[in-house]
Parts: sequence; structure tokens; C-alpha cells
Amino acid sequence: MNSLIKSYGKGLTSLFIGLAAIWIVVLIILPQMSMIDRAFTYEDRGGAAATLALEIDRAYEDVFQINTRLVELQAEKEDLIAGTSTAPQQDSASALNPFATPAPSDDTTGLNPFGTPSVPEANDTSGLNPFGAPSAGNTSAVSRSLAEIEAEEAPLLANKGELEARIATLEATEKSTTDAVGLDTSYSLKNFTMMSSVHFQIFLATIIYALCVTILAFAMCYPVAYAVAMTTNRNKLAILMLGLLIPYAINELLRIFSWIMILEKQGVLNGLLDLLGIINMEAGEGFRFVASNGAVFTVMVYAYVLFMVFPIYNTVDTLDKNQIEAAKDLGASTWRIHWRVVLPHAKPGIAVGAIMTFMLSAGSIAVPSAVGRGLHPDWFSQVIYRRFFEADSWNQGAAYSLALLVACIIFILFNMWVFRVGIRDIAK
Repeated sequence: MNSLIKSYGKGLTSLFIGLAAIWIVVLIILPQMSMIDRAFTYEDRGGAAATLALEIDRAYEDVFQINTRLVELQAEKEDLIAGTSTAPQQDSASALNPFATPAPSDDTTGLNPFGTPSVPEANDTSGLNPFGAPSAGNTSAVSRSLAEIEAEEAPLLANKGELEARIATLEATEKSTTDAVGLDTSYSLKNFTMMSSVHFQIFLATIIYALCVTILAFAMCYPVAYAVAMTTNRNKLAILMLGLLIPYAINELLRIFSWIMILEKQGVLNGLLDLLGIINMEAGEGFRFVASNGAVFTVMVYAYVLFMVFPIYNTVDTLDKNQIEAAKDLGASTWRIHWRVVLPHAKPGIAVGAIMTFMLSAGSIAVPSAVGRGLHPDWFSQVIYRRFFEADSWNQGAAYSLALLVACIIFILFNMWVFRVGIRDIAK
């Protein structure tokens, strides 16, 4: 305080403190208090309205299960279609791929993935190898498989349409019933205890996903932070810093969509594989990179890499380089130097980076919603969004948000315990 007054005077210091206090109260304390109040406020809609709310929740869960199954069927269908389109082009594909083993001229069964001719039994009409790929020359089994998929898909689509129409009707009826009888509110834990099993599974999965993103970010950022911290050439250091910072001058959504263009089935990465002759995009081949959480992890690591790399760099940069030289002179290996010298010194930076990356990943809505939308398991942030803006259940959405916040706080405390750091160490 005294240093601020000496630097800026009493007037500016008072202004800075007042603005900081307003910021904390208006943007942090009041919203959190409102969220906590809503989370513990249970709205008893009474009678028919309560029954309608329960039916709406169950209908949403049914739609979620149907969407999950439809995604699986669509992926299976695309794989079969791609296999059918590439089967007649076996020779051309092998010409492009120097590692392919050509099939004998009298072999009509195709090759299995290990390059040995597959010999079907007399009663085998499936036409599929052990991994489900169609064998060349046998398209009847594929058409039957596609027909079976479409036969399973049609009632699911019809059921989904009926459920969505039913949800719209139930929500309109619930609103009119609630307006007529009003709401009976009381403080309770029901908003937490009424969490469905599906939502609870998504909650646990999101915590695991955020941990995976944090570990991947550390694995990528630690070598970068160490290399930058050990650089003695100022020009090289400036170039490395600019290389890290320049991409983040672009809006986050634009960076997310650029990754979507890279990872989509018709995207840049598949185009590169096609150029190398590994796949044939004209024949419908291509990897569905966005159809898994791996794509979400990749984009999140890229989006939040600065929050991991700079805390680690700041701590490693303060390490006395003579300690590393002494360890080398004593015969320590590179791995032992990092394990016994660098990592212990960098613990506060690693803790800060892990905390920031985990919390940003667990609460992210833009990345899981935009990358492979509907093609990977839901994240809990998406469930919270739907609670607020689709199910119009703000109290339960607040309860879900509070549960995620508590999980993040537990992670922070656990992180501090693992790295044996305190608040003062992190503040440095």
C-alpha cells in the first residue's frame, strides 16, 4: 500500500483500490452469491407441473441416448460406404501405396489387414474380414449391412422427432400450468440429489477429460518453457516469444474453427494424407478426426497452451543455471537433472499452469460445442448450457455449475498438496 501511494499518490491509489473492489463485488461475489442461492432453492411446481418437469427431463435423456446411437450408426454407415467405394480400386490403391501387398490374380476374397489372403468358410456369406471391413468383390453383404443400419436408423429418427415434438408440447403445458398455480420455493438439496445418472456420468467424465487436457498441456509446454528459459541469445528469445504470442492475437473462436478445418474429414490433414497416397479422398476415404474427444483435447491444449507455458517459464527462468552445470559435472543424466533439479524448482509454476488449464478446460463450452458437434461424448459444460437455455431450469443449472466449481476447488487443493506448494508460492 505504501509503495502504491509513493508511486501514484493517494488519489490514484484510492481510485485503483475502489475499482478493484467494485470489480470483485460486482463481477465475482454477487454473481456467485446469486448462483449459490439458486442452486439451493428448489422450485416445487406442485402436482401436474412437477410431473411435467420430470417427463421433460426423461424425454431429454431419451433424445440424448438416441443421438448417441445415431452417431454410432452414421459412423458405421460411412465406414461401410467408404469400404464399398474403395473395393473395386484395389489395384490403383496398391499402386499408390508402396507398402501394399498385391493380391494374386485368382484371389477374389481380398486381403486381410496383415496382407495374407483370407479364406472364408463354405457357409461364410458375411464378406467381412475380422475387423468388419468388406472384402473385394462381395457387395451384397455390404448392401445388406447398410440396409440393416438404415432399418435400425429409421425408427430412431422417427422416435427422436416424436420426442422433440412432445418436449415442445410438455414445456408449453408446464409453463401455462406454472403460471396458473405459481411456484412454491424452499431451500433444499434436491437440485443436486435429482441429478440424473446420465448427467452424473457426464460430470465424472468431464473431470477426467479436463485432467487429460492438463497432462497433455504439461507434456507439450514443459520442454518449450525449458528451452525458452535456457536460451541466452536475446534475439532467439524474442523470436520464440513472438512465435508463442502471435497466434493468440486472433480471436479464440477463429482459432477453434481453423482447427475444425484442419481435422474435418475433408480438411487439411486428410488432404495431406491424400497427397502422400495414404488415403484416397475421391473414393470417400478419410479419417473422422473430429468424431472423438481426441480432437477436443487437441484444440483445448492449443487454446490454453499459454496458461501452462508461461507460469512454467517464469519459474524455470529463475533457476540458477550453475546448478544444472554442477549436476552435469557430477555425471547426472538429462532425465535426472530434470527430475532432481529443474522440476522441483518449477513446482509453483507447474501448479499454477495445471490449475488454470484444468479450470478452463472443465468449464469450456466453445470447444466441445464447435469441434465435432454431436460426434463425441458431451461435456458437463454443454449439459449446464442446456439446463439454462433449453430446459429453462435455471436453479438446476446453478446447482450443476456449483458442483463443477466445487470439483475445481477440490482439484486446486489436491494440486497444492501434490506439489507441496502454498498460496504464497503460487502468488510468486
